[in-house]
Amino acid sequence: MKREAVESIIISVFTLYLFIYSAISGIFVVFSSRLYPSIYQFIAMLIPYVILPLLVFFRRNSIINRIYLYFMFIGLFTFIVLLFTYIVYPLMEIMILLTLAFYTDIIDNLYFKKSKPLFYRGAAFILILFIMLLISRFFVISVPVEPTKIVVDSIYADFSSSKVPYLFYYGIIMRVNYIYFTMGVQSIILYIILAALLTENYFLIFSIVNLNTGILGKKSRARKQATNLVTPAISGGVSALSCQCEGLTAILPTVAAVVATVISTTLLSESILLLLLSNFMLSVFINRRAKIKFVSSIKNLRNSNYFPLLAIFFVMLIPVLEVIGIFFHLQKTSMLFFYGVNILMFISGIFLMYAITKLGMKPFIKTVKVKAAIITIASVMMFIWFVPSLAYYAYSNYNIYIMMNIMGIGAGILTYLVYFSLEKLKAAYIEFNSMMFSMTALVFFYISIISLTDMFPFFGIKQQLYFSAILWAVSLPFMWLSTIDTMYRYSIPETPILMKNHNSKIAMPAEK
Repeated sequence: MKREAVESIIISVFTLYLFIYSAISGIFVVFSSRLYPSIYQFIAMLIPYVILPLLVFFRRNSIINRIYLYFMFIGLFTFIVLLFTYIVYPLMEIMILLTLAFYTDIIDNLYFKKSKPLFYRGAAFILILFIMLLISRFFVISVPVEPTKIVVDSIYADFSSSKVPYLFYYGIIMRVNYIYFTMGVQSIILYIILAALLTENYFLIFSIVNLNTGILGKKSRARKQATNLVTPAISGGVSALSCQCEGLTAILPTVAAVVATVISTTLLSESILLLLLSNFMLSVFINRRAKIKFVSSIKNLRNSNYFPLLAIFFVMLIPVLEVIGIFFHLQKTSMLFFYGVNILMFISGIFLMYAITKLGMKPFIKTVKVKAAIITIASVMMFIWFVPSLAYYAYSNYNIYIMMNIMGIGAGILTYLVYFSLEKLKAAYIEFNSMMFSMTALVFFYISIISLTDMFPFFGIKQQLYFSAILWAVSLPFMWLSTIDTMYRYSIPETPILMKNHNSKIAMPAEK
């Protein structure tokens, strides 16, 4: 029997003994009732630590090997936390140290020495998962009440059932020394899947970049391109972080808490869907350099003669909608209309400048400093109106509101002017603009949920939540499309043969 198989069996046996010993000696204190049987959630959390090490016998399957790898890092991290939080009994200390030693030896032998890419993948996975759990407040640092015990209670002991999100239904709160850990089986599974998808997508992207670097030798371009490709995945992963229990169940009004719960679940679903689509595109199409009809059709539409007409129609339609909305005082009652029209004006400015360039005007900017200055001016013109005090002026006076939207058009014109003048980083610039909107939505959402601050009291916290969620949900697919488009173009480099033929054709006239 192989060394890693023996060590995995020892890990499984040691872990089972550790849990049984802790239960018998009263180290685990589980408060469970017929109404809220938290014991079942707790057991469901413990079982994988006994069962999953035995996957070592099925590691030849690539999927099972990946699950085994990720579990090894989760197990190592878990026992490190236990080592630093509730070591009281000498026997427990010895058992945990031995278990950690076997985890470390397996990871070192199987992955660090034999397959470093897999080792880095596992390390990245546990880092992403830990950051997600920390930011989402699954982990909360606290002062120990009874350091010799691990107390497990139902989530409903601290929060009313009407305020508990779906992902925490029948969840538990575990009080370990210095740490409060809130979880539901469904939420932990989804977070692990999300972290795994993020990790897989990152490494697929970098493997494609490295492959193309090997073919073309353009290392600096590869590094820059790789840097620009991971931002949508990060933003998509951040969406899941809104599904936290403490924030939702604090002092928010009941209606706002319900809204936040629905928003959190929706954004999490969208994030996972986009990551699954990214993984599918990267694995099936981009990694194999296959043509993606969906991306090609979008490019064909953008380059067609009809698109400028659609752009002009859009530019003409938005001011009409604004006038109708102002007539019905929607800017006074709806935050979605108030900022939605402003964002549509920004897009109108982009379309307007696009139509102008199609008519023959080619305003090309060569100087990098001028481009940077225009980007800064455009960003300030657009996002300065998200400052609450300035927003209140626009809210109070419709003339200032109209000026706000005119500045949005100007920001859009300047944005496309820079985009038109860029030679290489067009997709990165699209992601930069999408990122500004998504991060603005993220800030608003977290201010609403965590600090419980009503930034726009003239609209109310419920509308603040709705607006930030809709803006967030809409901006993520644009970032995703931009990334897929960039990867699609970048994954089909010129082959050395084509480059050689191309160079020979250029050289022919010179020879004559």
